[in-house]
Amino acid sequence: MYFVGISVADIRKEPKFESERDSQLIYGEEVRVISSHSEYSLIEGRDGLQGYMKSRLIVNGKPRTHKLKASYIAETARFPFGSYVSKEDVDKYGIPRNILTGIGNFDFSVPDLSRSFLGIPYLWGGTSDFGFDCSGFVQRLYRFIGKELPRNADWQRDFTADVPGFEKAIPGDLVFFKNHVALYLGNNIIIHANGYDASISMTDLSDESEYSGELLSIFEKIGRVQKSL
Repeated sequence: MYFVGISVADIRKEPKFESERDSQLIYGEEVRVISSHSEYSLIEGRDGLQGYMKSRLIVNGKPRTHKLKASYIAETARFPFGSYVSKEDVDKYGIPRNILTGIGNFDFSVPDLSRSFLGIPYLWGGTSDFGFDCSGFVQRLYRFIGKELPRNADWQRDFTADVPGFEKAIPGDLVFFKNHVALYLGNNIIIHANGYDASISMTDLSDESEYSGELLSIFEKIGRVQKSL
């Protein structure tokens, strides 16, 4: 089994550093190696997205037994939220038990989890609490509770079930705008990784601000996550 062996590893469109970052995988996430080369390997993540990752960041490791409920910094390594670790990792890096949970424990609330990331920087292609983009943020939250979403906002829009308007929306639904996705918290409030604030922030869509008006002008649909890839 092959895993990511660094805090965060970029997935690029082409096998070169100057290529666009399509996505990221974090420590301990399993990868399928399609073809391996000296500097870059063509890989596929659990969401089906394929791209190129530096070969030296891919390791053959022990099965993962736990995931992290919060980020953790050890003397020689950093682990973002959601990292998948082995028993050996826990001992080697002294990872506190209070931030560990079983890899199969999905008993968490996505809206509750989301609030802990307020202020995290916006990063194009980002999927970790070092930096998120809009779809990477909601994908990471839902992955943590065992529901796999497609990587990009448009794919997530088409994947989720239609909700007929905000009056029927519930916390945890996804609100889609043109080329953008946010998580619904209730009472017309969304939380999202966005370029406007250059971070993860909450927006009240009913506050009649210029920004809320711009978002509503490109609103597409509300989607509910009812299945996993």
